[in-house]
Amino acid sequence: MKTVPFRSLIPCISLIVFFTGAGCQDDSRDLPTRGKLTMISSEDIFPVIDKEVKEFELMYEQAHITHLQSTTRDAIVQLLNDSVKLITSPRQLNDEENEVIKKYKLEVDTFKIAYDAVLVLVNEKNSLTRFTVEELRGILLGKVTKWRELGEKNNVGRIVVALGEPNTGMYEYIKKRIAGSQPLADVVVPCTTTIDVIAYVSGHSNAIGFVSQGWISKTPPKTRIADIGDPAYRRDSTSTTLEYFPPLQAHVYRNYYPLRRTLYIFSRNVGTGVGIGFAAFVTGAQGQKLFLKNGLVPATMPVRLVQLQTH
Repeated sequence: MKTVPFRSLIPCISLIVFFTGAGCQDDSRDLPTRGKLTMISSEDIFPVIDKEVKEFELMYEQAHITHLQSTTRDAIVQLLNDSVKLITSPRQLNDEENEVIKKYKLEVDTFKIAYDAVLVLVNEKNSLTRFTVEELRGILLGKVTKWRELGEKNNVGRIVVALGEPNTGMYEYIKKRIAGSQPLADVVVPCTTTIDVIAYVSGHSNAIGFVSQGWISKTPPKTRIADIGDPAYRRDSTSTTLEYFPPLQAHVYRNYYPLRRTLYIFSRNVGTGVGIGFAAFVTGAQGQKLFLKNGLVPATMPVRLVQLQTH
């Protein structure tokens, strides 16, 4: 889907208000478990959310959800334009989006639904198995350009980063969490989808990529998932030795794994229909258990760490 620039929100919202006021629609038959809904999920978390959608429809046969995927930026714009009533996003709304909500007095409901680990993938031919956040920052900013600078003697190629394009939630997360206010170097190869990121890393020995835990159930062929360390994320704050953590659910839950992000549902004007029913399902016990089963950490329900560690 094409991203709609924010300057187009004014005419879009005006048209929506005009047509809404021109006629009335009887929604009295809409119920949380009966009716139709079109929703959009950010592409980089689409698979795990789609499992929630299918489980919800399986439980409530009269509820039908058309589940689409797009970039995070586009999904939020479509929500604010009232093109859809509900979206899922791997980030909170930014200042620009909140300003639109404030300016047009929009009502957007927010539901925190799960915690996701951002995985760092390298090619199987790369002998490196762990990175610090500072090393990742050096790669993204172009300060570290060769794998041998990090101790990989067999790979003499220039480091290339496979990452979603700038409107994706993954790009925005990596930019904010690792690069901060500094621009990314030209080492980044923009990828349209997560599948493209995985394919690029598996096919290029000099590549490194970032993908969501919710996208993969096991390590993709010809790749390796690296452990990540950061002085700010320690099991024991008194330790002088930097510890590296794999993206296990227990480490994500305890906030030891440094690359953790929160997933949200945002909704507008869902009334008493399927939108509110789906949000209640996802934040309830059954929806939260489904996140746990698929590698994420529930955000609204108690977590048993023994269960997480043996997943």
